[in-house]
Amino acid sequence: MQTNVMGMGQFADGGMVASKPYAASANYINNMSDYCKNCAYNHRERTAENACLFNFFYWDFLARHYDKLKKQPRMTQILRNLERISPLELQTIRTLADNWHTTQATTI
Repeated sequence: MQTNVMGMGQFADGGMVASKPYAASANYINNMSDYCKNCAYNHRERTAENACLFNFFYWDFLARHYDKLKKQPRMTQILRNLERISPLELQTIRTLADNWHTTQATTI
C-alpha cells in the first residue's frame, strides 16, 4: 500500500505526507455511496437520538485535532464549519463520541 494512502487513512503521519486526514461525515458518505439508503440513522443529524454516529465522530475528530489541522490550508473551509457549531452542541457531540467509545470499550 502506498505511504500517502496509509498516512491519509490513518492520519498516522500527522499530515507530513497526506495534506489532510481522510475523515467523512455521514452526509458525505450518503452522497458518495448507497450505504445510507436503508439505514435507520439520519445522515443529516449531528446530535438527535437518531443521528448517524459518523457525524458526531467526524466533528469530534475535527475538534480534538483542531490545533494541528488549522495549520493545513486545505482544512480551512471544514474548520470554519466546525467553528459555526455552538459550544453547547459541540459539547454534546464530544460527549456522544466519548460515551460511545466508553460503552464500546467496556463491551469488548
